[in-house]
Amino acid sequence: MTTVLLAFAAGFCAGNGLPYFVAGSTGDGGNPGPFGESAVLNVVVGSAMFVVAMICWQFAVVPADPMPGYAAAAAGVLVVGLIHARNWRNNPWPWRKTKASPEGDQPAST
Repeated sequence: MTTVLLAFAAGFCAGNGLPYFVAGSTGDGGNPGPFGESAVLNVVVGSAMFVVAMICWQFAVVPADPMPGYAAAAAGVLVVGLIHARNWRNNPWPWRKTKASPEGDQPAST
């Protein structure tokens, strides 16, 4: 059971860190990170999530139980991907204000 939980956490953290790391490493500071909108912060958050994933994976001892371990890790990646797909359409950090859209993007009022 510990293997499954830690492997799930490893997959979840790796899947969660990937969008932050990719956005930050490509210079995109607009990716909504938990600590602000900055390319550097996104790289730091993504890297930290990768480190947590590696630690969880190390303690999961997946070689002792490979099928449930890999399945749990894949489920963790899937779950966090579905969470991102649903929440990142809007502002995923509701307590933070979003940037106002340019005037050209405003719908015409009648």
